Amino acid sequence: MARANISSVDTSDGYKIAHQGKERKIADLAKYSQKDDNPTEQIVNARKIAFSTLNKEKLKKKAKLAKASRKKNKK
Repeated sequence: MARANISSVDTSDGYKIAHQGKERKIADLAKYSQKDDNPTEQIVNARKIAFSTLNKEKLKKKAKLAKASRKKNKK
């Protein structure tokens, strides 16, 4: 990887974070690869299920924070 030509800013931590993010993305994509013996399994539905569980968790967390905010503003 080529380094940016910025002499006054140390960007080594940024490169590390970007590399870790890329590794996570590759690992997630590998979960849904279609190289299995059973090609009839629908990978799209597996993705939808995985993302729907993540979205449910996010929505629950947001609802909890919103409820706490309403309670705080009520006082």
